[in-house]
Amino acid sequence: MVAADDSGKAATGTSPAAVDLERVVAKDSSSTGREPPDHVVASSIDDIIRVEEVADAEFFIGDLFRRRFHGDPPNYPRSFVAFYQPIRSRLEAVGFVHYLAFEDSYLCGGLVIDERRYRQMPTEHRKVIKAAGGIAEKMLRVTFARLADAPAIWGYVGDALAEKVDLRAGFRHTTHQHIMVCWNKDLSAEEKEQWLAKVVALGPF
Repeated sequence: MVAADDSGKAATGTSPAAVDLERVVAKDSSSTGREPPDHVVASSIDDIIRVEEVADAEFFIGDLFRRRFHGDPPNYPRSFVAFYQPIRSRLEAVGFVHYLAFEDSYLCGGLVIDERRYRQMPTEHRKVIKAAGGIAEKMLRVTFARLADAPAIWGYVGDALAEKVDLRAGFRHTTHQHIMVCWNKDLSAEEKEQWLAKVVALGPF
């Protein structure tokens, strides 16, 4: 605060112009010195989650896979990883799903999400992910689209929560209790039954 005499002039050695300049500089410093956001501002799940096919699943999700399945991840095609971008130019593997070729179709399995990392995400990011159905649904939707040339994608489901996610992503029930399918081609009822019989004969996968 600058004191003034009866004439209204500044009583210190600082001129009014200098005082005004100091105020401008202080204002500019406060506006430009703000800390940038500590995480990516996300309006949709695509801003923070990307799904990519990888050749070496072990490198990205080996520990996560073993924590969930008590074994090593598949070292054969096709493996897909969900990457989370908490801040710019930083990616973290938070999900995995594998597709094993079966004749000209695929068997879907090994789906796992890093729930520990999910719980550590900023509230804003979790809200965006939840609004999109979750990381698992995002992975299934993306991978289903990339494997759409196959007549069918099969899944073996024994968990009620996973079943809900699978249905939202595009899987449909079959006459078998645990086997679900995503049909990509318009097959006859007889052809579908023949396919189902082959998959049932495989047992759990």
